[in-house]
Amino acid sequence: MADAYASFSTTPDSLGTIGAIVTPGDTDLPGSVKGVTCLTAGNITVVPYGNDNAVTLSYVDVPAGFIPPYRVRRVTAATATVATIEG
Repeated sequence: MADAYASFSTTPDSLGTIGAIVTPGDTDLPGSVKGVTCLTAGNITVVPYGNDNAVTLSYVDVPAGFIPPYRVRRVTAATATVATIEG
């Protein structure tokens, strides 16, 4: 089935091709991550790609399917289940 998608674009602005559940903490996400999405409703605190570690953005009571409008470098806290968008 993967061959059917071989010609699809994998640029930074294209849809993701793989994903993984994120464990919030003080570790950066892999460089291949285009973004993150909330799989369940809740709260999420992130560090955007260009921010220092101490400069976080918190989103409260976001719905399932929420995607922060930044390339996320780190998820520092979450009550929502969060997954990466990669590929």
